[in-house]
Amino acid sequence: MPVGEVENAVPPAPKEPSLPEVLLMFAVVLAVHLLMVCRLSNFWDARAPWFDGEKYLEIAAIIRQGNLSGHEMPQHFWGFPYAIAGISKLFSMPEPMALVMISILGSLAACVLVHRLYGGWVAAVFIFVNYQWIALSVEGGSEPLFMCLLYASFLAVRSGRWNTAALLASLSTTVRPVGVFALLSFAAVLAKRKSWRQLAVITLIGLAIGVLYAFPLWLILGSPFANFVAYRSHWGPRGWPLTYPFGALIPSYFIAFHEIRWTFFVFSAVWLVVALIGIAATCLPRNRQLFSLYQSEALFAWIYTLFLITYNDIDIVLAFDRYLAPGLPLLLFAMRDWIPRDRRLLWGGAVLSALLSAAVVVSFKNVFGFRLP
Repeated sequence: MPVGEVENAVPPAPKEPSLPEVLLMFAVVLAVHLLMVCRLSNFWDARAPWFDGEKYLEIAAIIRQGNLSGHEMPQHFWGFPYAIAGISKLFSMPEPMALVMISILGSLAACVLVHRLYGGWVAAVFIFVNYQWIALSVEGGSEPLFMCLLYASFLAVRSGRWNTAALLASLSTTVRPVGVFALLSFAAVLAKRKSWRQLAVITLIGLAIGVLYAFPLWLILGSPFANFVAYRSHWGPRGWPLTYPFGALIPSYFIAFHEIRWTFFVFSAVWLVVALIGIAATCLPRNRQLFSLYQSEALFAWIYTLFLITYNDIDIVLAFDRYLAPGLPLLLFAMRDWIPRDRRLLWGGAVLSALLSAAVVVSFKNVFGFRLP
């Protein structure tokens, strides 16, 4: 080989993280989080005040007793509490333990699905890039179960199993209502292909799951639309869930700038920028060609991001990182060329994010030894 060619040789690209490596990172992140929380407090006492796990446990109790007696009118959707009540009954375990187990296993399944759909780099970054996701996975939240069902439906679509995809997306909608955007994406793709019969079938599947979901609400709460009615208090004076783009988001940031810690404000603002850059990246020539093969996923990403910037909740800034989680793998996939191919950065970021997630639960000072200004 001529000498000049040696100097100009391009080093080979680092090998993409394998599924075992991604699962090892997942285990390390959860272990670090648990270690930091449990060395300062009893895990079950520490997790109780955080997020909305107690609300889901209350709904599970309503489902178990079959009436509303002794409980407030629930706001959250019932798919997650059904899973909690079912697992608790099946394995004879306390419902808080069932909640945590479902969340951890749902998060694990979501990581496996993201690796299968979008590759090792995206899966590795997804595990830790949003430290709130780590806390939700360990302390318990509806997002892991929702994302497990949602991304399983995307995988089913890629193999042409539309009925399975519709069933999974419909079930995800009972956990988080935004799962309906996946069904709309499937319907749009089938309509574009003029697959009218298949479109009719997945529509019937979605309607059937909707009726099965609404019937117990009607029996126990007196209205099949009780969830939506309860959410109206968050949707501005007129009770509309949507407004014009940034109509609630920008005022929410102005309020947050004066009322919450600067660190929380900065993180939330960064996530908004990430969402906008990621959705813009889907339109790049390379991604446009690739997403043409995965039309349902691209449509979901666009619809979901549009929903986030038009959602009429003045407190959206307080949970924007949680709201963004379902679309985050798709946005990371669109920005995959910008992910650093350095495992030292990935593993360092994973440990730091695990520490930050523990700080959410037991305070920043207890984890890092000092207070933020």
